[in-house]
Amino acid sequence: MGCCLGSYRSVLLLAIITLLPSYSDLAEAHESSRAAFEASRRVALAKAQEDAEQTSERVSEFAELSVELQDAESGKLLPGLIRVTNLETGKVVEISEEIHRELNWYSVAGRSVVKVPRAKLRVEAIHGIETQRTSEEIDLTERTEATLRFKLKRFYDPRDRGVVGGNTHLHLMKLSYEAAMRYLELVPKSDGLDVVFLSHLRRMPDERTYISNLIVEKSFDGGELAKLTEYGTVFGNGEEHRHNFESNSEGYGHVMLLNLKKLIRPISIGPGIMKSGTDGMPVQRGISEAREEGATVVWCHGRYGMEDVPNWVAGLLDAQNIFDGGSSGGYDGSFYKYLNLGMKVPFSTGTDWFMYDFSRVYVPIEGAVTVEKWLEQLAAGRSYITNGTFLEFEVDGRKIGQTISLDSPAKVNVRGLALGRNDFGSVELVFNGEVVHEVKSSDVEGSFAAEMNFDFSVTEPGWLALRIPRDVGKNELDNELFAHTSPVYVELAGEQVFQPQVARMLIKEIEQNMNKISEGGIFDPGEEETVLEVHRQGIVGLERLLDEPRTGE
Repeated sequence: MGCCLGSYRSVLLLAIITLLPSYSDLAEAHESSRAAFEASRRVALAKAQEDAEQTSERVSEFAELSVELQDAESGKLLPGLIRVTNLETGKVVEISEEIHRELNWYSVAGRSVVKVPRAKLRVEAIHGIETQRTSEEIDLTERTEATLRFKLKRFYDPRDRGVVGGNTHLHLMKLSYEAAMRYLELVPKSDGLDVVFLSHLRRMPDERTYISNLIVEKSFDGGELAKLTEYGTVFGNGEEHRHNFESNSEGYGHVMLLNLKKLIRPISIGPGIMKSGTDGMPVQRGISEAREEGATVVWCHGRYGMEDVPNWVAGLLDAQNIFDGGSSGGYDGSFYKYLNLGMKVPFSTGTDWFMYDFSRVYVPIEGAVTVEKWLEQLAAGRSYITNGTFLEFEVDGRKIGQTISLDSPAKVNVRGLALGRNDFGSVELVFNGEVVHEVKSSDVEGSFAAEMNFDFSVTEPGWLALRIPRDVGKNELDNELFAHTSPVYVELAGEQVFQPQVARMLIKEIEQNMNKISEGGIFDPGEEETVLEVHRQGIVGLERLLDEPRTGE
């Protein structure tokens, strides 16, 4: 997260706090992730301040270091991230003319000139999550200028493997228009992202600083996002349609409406966000309007919000985000509960405010990359999410998102591969939410890998997915590693998985939410019934699933 800084005198912590949202802003920006996000940023800023070496005002102590990042195979220049350490002091060097990320990494173009101390330095470089970390040392004690060229070796090339990475959830605030455009031009490319959705959202009175709103508004006539696409990353527009009862309390929920022809209004609902009006409109109304316009609808922030279950049951959502500014519900609460009802739920992710993590969702695409093709593959469930570990997965030759139909219990061949720059511990096969097979990772020529190839016995219908465990390590931007595929679905004798206890649990959850809405909402006459009807229909849909006859019942 960060912005270019105009003064070499600015110390790192002051620069970050000046140009990024304050903790109070973040608290009101996305309530689902307030506590966790605030805590993580506080730790990251403290580390940055502690580890960074403040630049001197005496220009004579500086050297100009030209840094070139090249693809080791093709020789082409690659935008990437660098980190400079003064070996004499052990401190990381502030590079105040570049875009600061986490832990004193900076996004830079393929060729950049940076001011550094005249000292013995170590410079580290990476591109996205796909190259090995490369490090060079240089002694500038007696020099005022020098050049370092890095050959960045890919241990995995997603485009060569036919997959395209995207971020479905991004906003920017508290930047000038020029700084925001520079951020969007450079950071996605340094991170190896192919597709980015920049989205509009509203909150009174903070929206006056939401610079991404202006860029999105200009995109509907083929304006600013089209210009950014010319630099190599494909940009799509979006809107975060949302409701909260109060700044720090849960509401109906947040959804991303992607690839819109126009903004769906109201963008934000209720006095908790807009300081006026009532809570009388469900987010389902905006979801339905967006779908009529041909937009893709992605639920935000894990299981956060009260309308997630009714809208999944109604079949109105195309994908489910997690780790986009929070991890509410984890995998169990965000995905597995729906999958164990026999629903098909594509996995997705993004970063919310700024790109503080490498979070992205990969989908396969042939030929030229377009927003429409990318979203079509996402909605088809051909996706996997990650912030550092690549995954490949197939079952009996079926790819992610596809279905295997078995007439009777049988063995299916499972092939899985995980590759990462950082050690991810192991790769796990999940069947109906339970880990059924695991392979430990190992160091392979400077990166980490784990591979499985075995026959798995299917005795009941369900779904299979590949993931890495949580709490195994962090990436360079100080975020806990995650990676998880959308499922391969397994039908047995014409039946899909259905766990009735999950349906009953979700009915109770909806009933509890209805009580919360009645107790906490502000309504004009007749509005409360309109909102509650969305939830009643969710219960009807779950009861219908419970009443369906199934083999052996």
